[in-house]
Amino acid sequence: MDVDDLVRDALPLNGQYGGVVAEAYDVWLPPSGNYSDREVYRRAIEAGSGTALELGCGNGRLLVPYRCSGLEVEGVDASQAMLDICAAHARDAGVDLKLHRSDWTTLALDRKYATIYNPAGSFSLLPGNDAAHDALAAWLRHLHPDGAILIAMGVPTGDLDAHYDWRVRRSGTRARDETTFMVHEAFRYDTTAQVQHVLNRHEVWNRNGELVTTLMRRHEIRWWTRDQLETMLRETGFTAVKSLGTENEFVTVGRAPAT
Repeated sequence: MDVDDLVRDALPLNGQYGGVVAEAYDVWLPPSGNYSDREVYRRAIEAGSGTALELGCGNGRLLVPYRCSGLEVEGVDASQAMLDICAAHARDAGVDLKLHRSDWTTLALDRKYATIYNPAGSFSLLPGNDAAHDALAAWLRHLHPDGAILIAMGVPTGDLDAHYDWRVRRSGTRARDETTFMVHEAFRYDTTAQVQHVLNRHEVWNRNGELVTTLMRRHEIRWWTRDQLETMLRETGFTAVKSLGTENEFVTVGRAPAT
């Protein structure tokens, strides 16, 4: 522990998305939203020769619209609360959706897929290189020969000297009961270790602007450069590895060996 760090509490790290956190996520990022990453994975799913799997599917912001358009895709998430929300969206949309509750970082399902994709930078919640290699190996085992893996990654470029200055990250109001969910964040970067240390203060406000409850969460968010992530995929056994996008916002793509 760095005794000079302002934050030395024992709050749990990288907890699951449950309770008000899951509710808030669904208000902020509903399946009806317009997301810049939607077409990237859609094209990959359409190019694959079989069913796709979304790792960390959450509330179905991508998954439900894909099923509505007829794509064969399943989802896996560790949070039952998020899966329940996802399933409700699927029912409302009138589509069948196969969901798996599992730790998607140590995936152990009984089938293989043509395409596996991990959007929104959730790969960055892995606790380090060893865990990242283990996750990649598990995903490789779930791919058909020549199947594709896609992993989103972002490398921070701004606020690198921040030191736990609070700011509003996101807010939104749920239409059905006018409950407002707001999250404030404070963070610092360790650029040597390539880790962002984050505090999130979640708040729930009623329609009168009165605070109902608050929750503190901590995260350690890691990043890998394009070269580092590509190297890890090759070391794990993926072939035809490349990255799409910029040096700071990219999706790394690899394929399972053809035979």
